[in-house]
Amino acid sequence: MQKHVTLNQALSRQDALVQLSVRSRSLIAQPAAPADGDLYILPAGRTGGDWSSRSFGSVVRFESGVWADVAVPEGAIVAVQDVGELILRHQGAWCPLGERLGQVQGLQRLGLNASADTANSFVARLNAALWTALETEAGGNGDLRLTLNKQAPADVLSLLFQSGYGSRAELGLIGDDDLRLKVSADGGTWHDALVVERATGRTSFARGAVRREVTRFGADGSWSVPAWARSVEAIVVGGGGGGAGGSSGAAGTARYGGGGGGAGGISLGQWPAESLGATLAIDVGAGGAGGASAAVGSDGQDSRILMGSIPLLTARGGRGGATALGTGGLGGTGLSNGNTGGASSLTATAQGGGSLDRPQGGGGGGGGGGLSSANNAHAGGAGGAGGALVLAANGGTGGSGGAGTVGQAPPQPILHWAGGGGGGGGASASATGHAGGAGAASGGGGGGGAGLTAGGAGGAGGTGLIHLIAVG
Repeated sequence: MQKHVTLNQALSRQDALVQLSVRSRSLIAQPAAPADGDLYILPAGRTGGDWSSRSFGSVVRFESGVWADVAVPEGAIVAVQDVGELILRHQGAWCPLGERLGQVQGLQRLGLNASADTANSFVARLNAALWTALETEAGGNGDLRLTLNKQAPADVLSLLFQSGYGSRAELGLIGDDDLRLKVSADGGTWHDALVVERATGRTSFARGAVRREVTRFGADGSWSVPAWARSVEAIVVGGGGGGAGGSSGAAGTARYGGGGGGAGGISLGQWPAESLGATLAIDVGAGGAGGASAAVGSDGQDSRILMGSIPLLTARGGRGGATALGTGGLGGTGLSNGNTGGASSLTATAQGGGSLDRPQGGGGGGGGGGLSSANNAHAGGAGGAGGALVLAANGGTGGSGGAGTVGQAPPQPILHWAGGGGGGGGASASATGHAGGAGAASGGGGGGGAGLTAGGAGGAGGTGLIHLIAVG
């Protein structure tokens, strides 16, 4: 009856199927010297006299010197030794066990490519992760919401960002129920960057959030709108007018000094950055030339910002000083006019250049000193201060028996841009009148003083300027 044969076969199959473990399912070449009891899953492209004749995916066992097929039931779980994975028999094929797990409940720890511990019950060591919504066609609603909850307001619910396991930023409900973002350079000292109040939605930035960059133009050029800018602000100032030259003539006649030049006009603008072209053209107005003896001062040139050929913003240059009656030049027109130049006088010191008509503008040029018919020589007027109530740049000193001095340049040109007007030249009862001083940074030039033989030359007006401020 040989019942032992049947019993031995049953024991052999039990040995193979209980806690089924195969050496490999990727080995192609049939082993030359397998050990008794070795199990394999046959891959595609297998070779060897016994393996090549068997079906792809079948389980074979080497026993008593021959290879035998092992029938594996549906749902069997197999350990693959050479890769350390568990696979499952499903519908006649093999698939990773994880693909067939519909639920995993009650886990205390989970480590992905790492070991979880009591401090970190879940650990994932990987280079990329994706959470995606379950689509409506797959039975979901297309939404994805991650809900994180803490027990009480004084507790912490946050995302902690680290570099080399050193904490650098934290975002969440940190010690209260307002949304906070804080940062650290060393993981020990923290700085609040952002707080959003839960009750009002108001947002505060402990150290500020607006980015501003100022570009100053003292000559023609171009400017590219920064990609980060949300808006662009502009200050456009025209060139200062030149002072007029003083009059001259023999004693017994009234001889006026030249009028001081007016400061450049000022225009302010603000635009959304996206409404501007990529590049703006910058035209900075030159200061007007001072007049020679008895000649009017030249007007300052206009300053402009252009988008292509379209002028976006213009500030007019200051007007040159006059010789008739020594009238001072008017300030250039803009959204606000510039300070006016000072007038000459036959009876007293000439009028100083304007400072307070437009306190943040350039100073007007001082008037040139006049000569009375009795041949009394008078001093030139002082140049007006630029930015008189902001960050003042002093005007030039009026000449008394000498030339007027130049106006002061802006002491902090990025903080404020206005320069002082030139001082008026003093009159001379015996020779040529004295010259007026030049204006600085849109300031007007000083008028030349009157003289016996020739009038003093007027000072040149200061060059205009343009400030562009990118705000993001």
